[in-house]
Amino acid sequence: MHKIKLENGKFKFVESYTGLDGKRHRVSVTKNNQTRATEKQAYQELQEKINKKLNKDVGYKNVGYYIDEFLKHKRSYVADNTYKQYKQGLALLDRNIIIIQLNKSFLESYINDLRSKYAPNTLNIYKTILNIFFKYVKKYYHKDFDLNIEFKLTKEDKAKEINKVKFIETNKIKEILSKIKQPIVRDFVTVQLLTGLRAGELLALQKEDINFENNILNITKTRHKNGNVASPKTLTSIRKIEVSQAVIDILYNNLTDERYIFDVSLGNVNSYLRPFKLSTHIFRHTHVALLVEQGIPIKVISERMGHSDISTTLNIYTHVTQNMKVDLVKKLENLGTF
Repeated sequence: MHKIKLENGKFKFVESYTGLDGKRHRVSVTKNNQTRATEKQAYQELQEKINKKLNKDVGYKNVGYYIDEFLKHKRSYVADNTYKQYKQGLALLDRNIIIIQLNKSFLESYINDLRSKYAPNTLNIYKTILNIFFKYVKKYYHKDFDLNIEFKLTKEDKAKEINKVKFIETNKIKEILSKIKQPIVRDFVTVQLLTGLRAGELLALQKEDINFENNILNITKTRHKNGNVASPKTLTSIRKIEVSQAVIDILYNNLTDERYIFDVSLGNVNSYLRPFKLSTHIFRHTHVALLVEQGIPIKVISERMGHSDISTTLNIYTHVTQNMKVDLVKKLENLGTF
């Protein structure tokens, strides 16, 4: 879509499309100004005009049809949280326009305009979801449908995301654990500190997942807030990790006749941690910090954490090493001069 300023001060918005005759055609609407809201309205009106001109029986259906089919397709094998993210990302699309009229430049501009509403990483996830959806449409419905949108994090975006990473400083861990008086919650987060398990992975842990003889945990599932048990977040989340004897002892001490090692809900754990301005995820991040401080290679840490993308680990790694550099400067000052 492009715009033309008219002599009377108004703006004409023009969109091109390929007609059923194979030729390029244009439609236009005129608006009083060129604000973002007006551009969005103009885009929608142009799509309606195009839809009326195109014969809907040629095989292309409205976006909503493909979204519904895509979600049905994904529902059977993706985790609940992933499915929820799919729905949120696809909600950015106009369900009422014909799929072939989705526009790359408009979508990229629209996503960029959402920076004030969503975190950059969230928008990056939504971009990925939309591209997965577009590939689905191409693979199963229209081989000539070829759409791929881009969204890049700026240096400022990356800096903000790094600064959002939170973990507990090594010298504060004992103090924080001592504040958690509820035994099962304290044991729960201690295991997270020493293993880096996601809360859902730890909630799904059962006796048969623990190799008490060799100190190994077999991570194959996750338990969601609603109690449903499903496959882990990603394929790389299915893993075996070595743990210390301290972890084995805690898990053994929490064994009961219940199905899971920790017979507690994530909501209850987080509600207990909230007064201390803590969440279960901060203990997972802290495990990464502890490993970084021990000099463990980043690739080893990433595999242990079950990260599908090493950049996730690097965000935490970068934050920790920045603190280590500050600590290094302090130590250098203590050396004095020679």
